[in-house]
Amino acid sequence: MDMKKVLVVQSRTTQERIEGEQVNFRRAIGEGVEIEFLSALDERLAWTTPDEFLENADGVIFGGSSDFDFHGGRPEKDPARIMSLVILSRTKNLVSFALAEKIPLLGVCYGHQLIANMYGGAVNHDKEQSKFGSFEVHLTEEGKSDPLFKNLPEVFYAQYAHHDSVTQMPEGATLLASSPICQFSALRYGDAAYTVQFHPEVERFGFSKDEQASPHAASLIPLWIERFVSS
Repeated sequence: MDMKKVLVVQSRTTQERIEGEQVNFRRAIGEGVEIEFLSALDERLAWTTPDEFLENADGVIFGGSSDFDFHGGRPEKDPARIMSLVILSRTKNLVSFALAEKIPLLGVCYGHQLIANMYGGAVNHDKEQSKFGSFEVHLTEEGKSDPLFKNLPEVFYAQYAHHDSVTQMPEGATLLASSPICQFSALRYGDAAYTVQFHPEVERFGFSKDEQASPHAASLIPLWIERFVSS
């Protein structure tokens, strides 16, 4: 059987953070899957022809970003906000193509916000939802029966690191997980496209000594690979 291939779109600027995210995703995805990384900051890529990116891809992941915000409490003309709009315009066709062709998709943190933005979900700097560390995630009734989330506990810990939050439900999305401090923790679009505000590629960030490990959240990427990419 041919090896499956996953495309990971990164939105980071520093080499240390780029490499760190690549290490985390390689570990989470595991062996037996070919991984290709590309940067949403690379203007030389053919963003208008998404079929070229995804021609041989069995899944696509949109990663996080500590460099850009759609709001972030920054002024409207802040370069980090402007660049988020550029990234949005570049990746919009890629997301639309993946959804139309039913290519499994996973959006993580900034990727969660990026895709929510595309489908009319407001993304704002809600200070009550901004957080860094391990926090509880609560499955909704839809989440309890979802093919990806159904075997997880109804309440589990996940790693969060974000300023912005989705504050309005995107069109066509299904809410799978929520909590008092993260209204839209996990969403599903169609049958095989998922986005999460937390970081399932990390089991513990280490922001504090009291931080909880998140093995259940960390199981989501291997499950996504098994149930959608490799099926």
